[in-house]
Amino acid sequence: MVQTETPDRRIPSFILSSPLRRLFENPYSILREFIKEGMTVLDHGSGPGFYTIPMAKLVGEKGTVYAVDSDKRSIERLQRKLKSLGMNNVVTYVSRDLSTIPSGSVDLVLSKDVLCCTVLHRELAMDIERVLKRGGKAYVTVRLGKVGKDPRSLSPEEFFSLFTNVKKKGKGKFSAWVILEKE
Repeated sequence: MVQTETPDRRIPSFILSSPLRRLFENPYSILREFIKEGMTVLDHGSGPGFYTIPMAKLVGEKGTVYAVDSDKRSIERLQRKLKSLGMNNVVTYVSRDLSTIPSGSVDLVLSKDVLCCTVLHRELAMDIERVLKRGGKAYVTVRLGKVGKDPRSLSPEEFFSLFTNVKKKGKGKFSAWVILEKE
């Protein structure tokens, strides 16, 4: 993976885990459309597990969730939560990229507001597509920032251009998203 001088943006764990977040963002309303029992799914930028735990419940005991985050403390917090819940279907990795995930092994990748926290836009987009199985989907979102001021920020056009096999895309005032499907 390429070394950069611009550090990744890190959102504190307590913000990512805040119960108030559920008032604005219900993980199940997003995930139910994509996840079925027994799937192998990836929470890219899992943080302390806001999406990981619902993903693990939806895939069930026969499914697997990979949770990848570059912040060791977030992964440790997630591991404690998983242990207290008795969940054994989540495999955690501390990594800045997805190199630990085998190619063609994942039914769904969720990458929620990760690409806008790094300068590794193209590398991570390629990784997301690499890990998908044929017919696998990815739901990728970014927060939009002031392009040019911060090298981690992306314009909607830059973001959309990172991916092949885009099935749907959209943008709002503060965010953009794509749904990919690997052929």
